[in-house]
Amino acid sequence: MTSQFYTVRMFQMITKQIRLKLIACEVFTRELSLALANSTHIIDAVFLPFGLHSYPNELRIRLQSEIDSTDPERFDYILLGYGLCSRGTAEITSRSTPLVIPRAHDCITLFLGSRSRYNEEFTAHPGTYYYTSGWIERSEGDVQQGTITDKHEEALKEHYEEYVRKYGEDNAKFLIEQESLWLENYNRAAFIKTNVGPTEIYRAFTQNIAMSRGWSYEEMDGDISLFEQMVKGDWSEEDFLIVPPNTSIIESFDQKIVTTEQTNT
Repeated sequence: MTSQFYTVRMFQMITKQIRLKLIACEVFTRELSLALANSTHIIDAVFLPFGLHSYPNELRIRLQSEIDSTDPERFDYILLGYGLCSRGTAEITSRSTPLVIPRAHDCITLFLGSRSRYNEEFTAHPGTYYYTSGWIERSEGDVQQGTITDKHEEALKEHYEEYVRKYGEDNAKFLIEQESLWLENYNRAAFIKTNVGPTEIYRAFTQNIAMSRGWSYEEMDGDISLFEQMVKGDWSEEDFLIVPPNTSIIESFDQKIVTTEQTNT
């Protein structure tokens, strides 16, 4: 993507109101809703289930289906509220409408506001599990009205019951022990505060998780500037990739995270 291409697109953002379609993970619902309310542009938003991030192939299929069903005459751009997400967005293609995607490994980059801060945090504190409004509230695509529970514990319980039915109790216990090993790699729970939603509830939830698992607790300020830039059309080449029609998103294997590849038409 050339700098000239970005310059032309930015000029269009400044000089006219455009129509955008946003397809995003529901983990961003609160932060993106705030940004959408303050955008100059006309934006139709679709939030896909949170649980898709655990299944990259299914995420890719759902995203591609949503893109393919978009009326090319109605929208100027399609915004993707996702990072690379375990390569769940790799190979995504638009046949007619340009795509815009943040240069991010995963959602934590967007909550922290930049790749540089993401890299700093993950280098300094590799054993951290991050909690945000969406991570706490959303579970497998459903809003847990009035309750906030630990989705990991719920998932393990469901898996255990399924394994007992399929493999017997002894084998089920072994499988659950293996699935729980990820906990051993973490020693800190960090709540990323974006000042959107009931902060006290999120704080208490994360503190309880830290206490129950013997982790340290830390609270850090989030930064929603990437959300704001996305819906304003402020797509710098540093932070966003614009994907022209008939090209695909691919992993770049460098600090840019993603790049494009021409597709066969």
